[in-house]
Amino acid sequence: MLLLPGPVDVPDEVLKASAYVQNHRSDEFRDIVRSSSDLLNRFADSSASVITTGSGTTAVESMLYSMTSRNEGVLAVTFGEFGGRLVESLNRHGCNVKVMEKSYSDTLEPGEIADYISKNKEIKTVCLIHNETGNGTSIYNLREAAREAKNLGMKVLVDSVSGFGSLEVKANSWGIDAIASCSQKGLASVPGLGMVSISEEGLGYVLESADVPKYMDLSVSLKFLDKDETPYTPSTGSFNALYTALKILEREGIENRWKRHSAAAEFVREQIISTGSRMYGTPANYSNTVLAFEPPVPVKKVQGDMKAAGIQVSKGMKSFADKMVRVGLLGVVDSEKISAFLNTYFRSVGSETRVDPSSVPEEASFNKEILEGISEEVRS
Repeated sequence: MLLLPGPVDVPDEVLKASAYVQNHRSDEFRDIVRSSSDLLNRFADSSASVITTGSGTTAVESMLYSMTSRNEGVLAVTFGEFGGRLVESLNRHGCNVKVMEKSYSDTLEPGEIADYISKNKEIKTVCLIHNETGNGTSIYNLREAAREAKNLGMKVLVDSVSGFGSLEVKANSWGIDAIASCSQKGLASVPGLGMVSISEEGLGYVLESADVPKYMDLSVSLKFLDKDETPYTPSTGSFNALYTALKILEREGIENRWKRHSAAAEFVREQIISTGSRMYGTPANYSNTVLAFEPPVPVKKVQGDMKAAGIQVSKGMKSFADKMVRVGLLGVVDSEKISAFLNTYFRSVGSETRVDPSSVPEEASFNKEILEGISEEVRS
C-alpha cells in the first residue's frame, strides 16, 4: 500500500489501461489526447491543457521557462523544499528572482504580495506553491492571493503538483495564468506525465523563444494540441491511464473529491494528534493531501513497522529526515486504507486505540462503486 506524497496506489482499471501501445499519430490516440485535455480544462477551469511525458518537475519547468523571460523580475513565495526547487529553476533560467521565504508555521497574509510588489517595481510575475509536499502545508487563500497579484498586473503561475485534483484550484476564474500538475498524485494515475493547464489570458503569455528547451516549449506543444497530438513520441500507456483516471474523477465529481480529501485529512490528523504526535503546520495551513508530523517514537521505527505491514510512508526531507513522517492521502484512498494505516501507527507508538473501517466517516472514503464499468465506458 502506497501512502506516499506520490506516486500513489491506482485502481486496477487505471493500471490495466497503462499497458497500452499505439501509434501516437492515430485517430484513436488523438481521441485520448483531446478527451484528456478537455477533462483537465474542466477540472482546472482552464482554456488549454498541455500533457507532456515527464514528471511534475517537467510541468513546472515547462511553465516557468515558457512563460517567463531572462532577467524578468519574478516573486517566488516559498514555504519549503519544493518552493526552493522552484526558485532554483527560475535562477537557472536567468530570471531576477525575489524570494518571500516562509516556514511551515507561516501563512500568506492578505496584502503581503501587494506590499512586496510596491517595494520591488521590477516584478512582473508571481509564482506560488499551492501545496508544499515537503512539510505538509498549503495556501488556503490561494484564490485571494492570485487575485491580489493579478489586480496589480502580474502574471500568476502556480505549482499545484501535489494539490491539483485533490484541492480546489481554478485558472480562469481565480486569475491564475497557468497551473502545473502531474499524473501520479491527486489524479491517481501512474507516473509519467506532467500537465500545464493555462487560462485564456495565460495563453497570451506563452513565449516563442530560443531560450526555452524545445521539449519543454509550451508554444510548440500548443500548436500540436490544436491537432490533438503531442510534438514528440509520448508514453501512450501513461496517457491512456490518465484518461481512465480522469473519467473516474468525472464520475466522482471534482467538488466531491475536494470534500473527500478534506474530510479524510481532518479525520486522520485528529487520530495522529491523539497519540501525542506533533503536526507540522497549523490549522490555518494544514495540507489535505500530505500530512507531516513528528511521532513520539523514532521515525525509523514507524517506517519499519509500516513496511512490515505492507504500507509505505515517507520520512522528512533533508534536516527533517529523522524528525518527520509524511503520509499521503492523495487519490483514491478509502476507509480500509485509512484504518490499516492508523491501526499500524497506533501499534507502532504503543497506543491501544483501534479504528474499524466502518468508523471512518463515509465522506472521508473513496466509494469503490464509482469504478464499476469504468473500463467499458473508457473503451466506448
